[in-house]
Amino acid sequence: MKVLIATQPFAGHINPTTPLAHALTRRGHTVTWLTSPSHAHLITPIPNVHFLPSPASLAAHDSVPLKPDEGTSGLASVVSTLRRLFLDRIPDQVAAYQEVVSEFAADVLVVDLTAYGANCFRDLTGIPYATLGINPLVTFDPECPPWGTGWRPPTTFLGRWVNALAHAVAGWLLYPKLTAVLNGHRAELGLPPLPGSGFYDTTRSDLLHIMPTTPAFEFPRAFYPSVKFVGPLLPLFEDEAVPAWWDEMLAHPREKVVHVTQGTYATDAANLIGPTLSALRDRDDLLVIVTTPDAEKVLPAGSLPSNARVASFVPHAKLLPHVGAMVTNAGYGGVLAALSCGVPMVCAGRSEDKADVSSRVAWSGAGIDLGTDAPGERALRDAVGRVLGEDKYRRAAERVRDDFARHDGPNEAVDALEEIVARCRR
Repeated sequence: MKVLIATQPFAGHINPTTPLAHALTRRGHTVTWLTSPSHAHLITPIPNVHFLPSPASLAAHDSVPLKPDEGTSGLASVVSTLRRLFLDRIPDQVAAYQEVVSEFAADVLVVDLTAYGANCFRDLTGIPYATLGINPLVTFDPECPPWGTGWRPPTTFLGRWVNALAHAVAGWLLYPKLTAVLNGHRAELGLPPLPGSGFYDTTRSDLLHIMPTTPAFEFPRAFYPSVKFVGPLLPLFEDEAVPAWWDEMLAHPREKVVHVTQGTYATDAANLIGPTLSALRDRDDLLVIVTTPDAEKVLPAGSLPSNARVASFVPHAKLLPHVGAMVTNAGYGGVLAALSCGVPMVCAGRSEDKADVSSRVAWSGAGIDLGTDAPGERALRDAVGRVLGEDKYRRAAERVRDDFARHDGPNEAVDALEEIVARCRR
């Protein structure tokens, strides 16, 4: 089987795809991976994966500022931001995919769910595609809160009615405008238009949508047949050198080690890292481990509380087995990594998909959702104290961990890909 992987140029989209690529090559399949040259370092270490840098036309989109068109506000600004980030890439995505398959006869295309060109490419070429869920699964079911709200599943008829109404409003006001942009690109490619929900529908392949989690960490509802829960797809990492404080952390009781992270995207330390360090500075019993890009510049040693230790990067798979609680802005990959190790969390995130991730942490019982991305020191201090002091959070995180452990995410994803390719060949 020949597999073309194409991912958006964001670490959170690439990282969960690395174990899938590795599992494919171990199984004897041929893999070519197309993405931004700035992320080659995440891909080239994977044995037998051929890395292709995005052509200049597609890579040029990477420098487009994530902001709305000038002079727009309200709904128009939301539409223009999403258009600039995702839909404007479609013509160059399709052209790049076509150029690759002219020399690499791919049997299937694998993309993250924000690659809108994949659906157009399938309709043009007949080559099937699968999508990888890099954020929580949101559907139009009344049992599922709308995207970005951070609501929890309804428990009453009224709650389901509110969800249904909110979905209907989005389907009336937002999605048709975005689908109109999508259909404009489809028309230029000679493809027929999609219905008003097309913008949302094409985030999931109707053949296979791979979810790197299990129903233990997803709101209950009837799932589409194409949705396949495979369990976590945890990033591959090399056995890098450990920070100078590593042995000190290993000697500290796990239940007294707190990890603080804002992931790789929304990394302004003033939002969460700084307030958490201040909130816990008087907890001499705790060791507070901070990871953030350019840590030594962002958090110079002289500015740190005595109980804090920092590093620019430590792989979660190496760090989290020694952590008692994690304070996070709720990036999906980091949260899944924490749950894989049974680590309870304090979540403070509202941007992108972070409100939806936070609500699932709270719903599962594996942590506390502070409901803001700018928490105060008192709220953080109290929440960390509760997560460390009340066993119910740890037990819930361990329950999810045990459910995750029943799966082999990379190999189950490969099984699913082999199945759809075999089905399409019949």
